[in-house]
Amino acid sequence: MQRIDVDNPALAYWAPRSPRRDPMGMRLDRFGPEAQQVVSGQIGPLANIRSSSSCAVVIKTDSQIIELHLARLRHHQPASVQVALQWLDDNGSWRTVTSSDLRTVDGDVSVWLPTGIPVGTPRECWIWLPSISACLVAGLSLSHGAHFESPQLPDPRWLILGDSLAQGFNVACPTKTWVHRVSEQLGMPYWCMGVGGLKIEAPLFEPVLSHKNWEMITIALGSNHSWRDSDVHEVANRAEAMLELVFSGNHQKIQWIIPPWKPCEEGLGPPEFFGVPLDKKAGERARRVREILGEILERTQQQYSDRFQVLSELMPHDHRLLADGLHPQTLGMQRYADNFIKQLA
Repeated sequence: MQRIDVDNPALAYWAPRSPRRDPMGMRLDRFGPEAQQVVSGQIGPLANIRSSSSCAVVIKTDSQIIELHLARLRHHQPASVQVALQWLDDNGSWRTVTSSDLRTVDGDVSVWLPTGIPVGTPRECWIWLPSISACLVAGLSLSHGAHFESPQLPDPRWLILGDSLAQGFNVACPTKTWVHRVSEQLGMPYWCMGVGGLKIEAPLFEPVLSHKNWEMITIALGSNHSWRDSDVHEVANRAEAMLELVFSGNHQKIQWIIPPWKPCEEGLGPPEFFGVPLDKKAGERARRVREILGEILERTQQQYSDRFQVLSELMPHDHRLLADGLHPQTLGMQRYADNFIKQLA
């Protein structure tokens, strides 16, 4: 095997912020230091803004094996997590290879990935980092004698502002989230700013919204206002602030996904999620949040009918698809993605 250092120009990095060099490797960030102040005191969001969700290492190679070296791997969910490698074949289909489960290991880890690439035909290899974990990229190792060169990365076209459902909580493979599935179907490279546990926090997204005029922006926020009465009371003002921020830019197409159905609304599913009660009162608050958002978003749709769309009922009312009571697993993510595509104008 031949080792490729993180500073080698043949390596490219897909992340919302420029890669940050660390003595132990390269850190791929989605948020800047100011984000920590925005979510200060919120345990879940503070951890999840540090994750490498939707970030990837990219190289063009014909190596039969790629070994990804990670440092300081830390996990923020109890469910399984994987690394996924993708390359595009001659038919325009993505070939995907997933790693073993990394949830039981942390620190310095090497991930072995067979590619299946025909020898002598280098392909762009996208190595997607774990969705709900933080890590440093410490380098790659390729088969001895394999060709490698720098790829040409596309421009991101789609921006997702969301919570744990957008981030991919509970789905082991990063290419099986609803966001990634939609991206592949639409052919739209994306940046996903999903943050587990996040409420509607407009200031958190100011830097990425000002990065460019986006072809499409999807907002998937509101669910995390369902856990306390005081959080429900914040929905209207926070949603108005988010809409004002998004429409202050010259973005082409914008959607807001109404928070999806939760099993607790029908007395189904587990009674709690990590100490958060999933009871009748939580279900009532979830319905109230949807009502408040629905009224605000309907007015917004009337005002910006040419570029704003409200999406709803993306999650089937089947509690078996949400084993923890909140987050769909792989099949639920597929249903969610399919319904997104069907409703998209």
